[in-house]
Amino acid sequence: MIKFAELTTTEAVSTAEAIETLRPLPWARLLLNRIEDGGGLTTENMSALFEARFGQALHDCGITPVYEYAAGVGETSVDFACGVWNVELLSFDETDAAKAASWEEGSTFGKSLSSPAPPTADEAQLDEAERQRRSDLRKQSPEGETLKGIERIVGKAQNDGQPSKFPAPDGARRSMLVVDARTFGQIDRWDCRQIAYGADAVPEWARYRWIADDGREFPIAGAFDARNRMRGARLFRERVHFLGIVSEETYEREELQYFIRFYHNPALFASKEDALAALRTFPLFQPEKTRARRPDLFVHEAFEAQGATVQFGVVTDGRIVICRVHGDTLEDIEERGLRPGSEEMVQAFDRHKDLLRRLALEKAKRDLVERDGTIFLVPRDLSLLPVRAPRA
Repeated sequence: MIKFAELTTTEAVSTAEAIETLRPLPWARLLLNRIEDGGGLTTENMSALFEARFGQALHDCGITPVYEYAAGVGETSVDFACGVWNVELLSFDETDAAKAASWEEGSTFGKSLSSPAPPTADEAQLDEAERQRRSDLRKQSPEGETLKGIERIVGKAQNDGQPSKFPAPDGARRSMLVVDARTFGQIDRWDCRQIAYGADAVPEWARYRWIADDGREFPIAGAFDARNRMRGARLFRERVHFLGIVSEETYEREELQYFIRFYHNPALFASKEDALAALRTFPLFQPEKTRARRPDLFVHEAFEAQGATVQFGVVTDGRIVICRVHGDTLEDIEERGLRPGSEEMVQAFDRHKDLLRRLALEKAKRDLVERDGTIFLVPRDLSLLPVRAPRA
């Protein structure tokens, strides 16, 4: 079976550089020993390699962290402590459902995840093996993967029902979980918000709903959602101040300084402003660098429809290229009018972002780039792709 979570050459080269950067640093000895004991630059060791790149990012910001810091919760520790921050890392593994949804035919391969279908009227009369098969198929879905991810996130706060890793808030220190979500692919801000806060935090058209084996349908409850009843969810809400989510693309040295999306815990802050003030003390929160390097990450900064255009970014040849799509292009795809500068224009982009990114990459491949290095998508560019997305 083809594996989608594989160590790439780009990641290996980047991590080798990080290891050499960390080698002379006393605090990093335990981390480097762990990497060596785990087999070095291997797919099986990817979670430890992520720790090395994260450690290098802190070092590049002038930070000398404590690795495997005992934060006072039993015999457990967090991966990094720096200043007032306790930081634990979590690398998502490829789930059994995702592996089962993968296919391979000759030189082609892929992964097929589709939203779960409700059980049929006669399903209760089927034999146990067939009912289990259908139940497993429902898990091979974006909804199933999201639920599994949330389960792993909140599970970090407990061990056999007891608190783990993160201490109870004392008003002085902050706790954060940073998730390496590469096995999810190129997740967008709606995916991340849904993981953090649940379905109610995203527009109706972007919401995930899970269909249980008994046919009951319910919206997904995020890690910070008070309705989340998963094991560890209560402890996670009570103890973790921030959730960071990242899915590296270029593996360039500074990527972790601008590519992590951060989400605050509403239960631990009086307001978003208070949360932002706290987050500004975290060394890898660098919004100015984010705006300069990846303005496509945040709706209030990047997807702010500027008149008749929406801005986004693509990665091509290991570099970030800023793209702008004209509203007329979105209108042609949607086959309806869109008010310039409106939220519905941004929503239209989100519905067709995969098509638009493919179109931008096609223009980059043909060197159809503006003088300032950006890519501008107008209606006639739609002819560059053989198949156009149907109207949503």
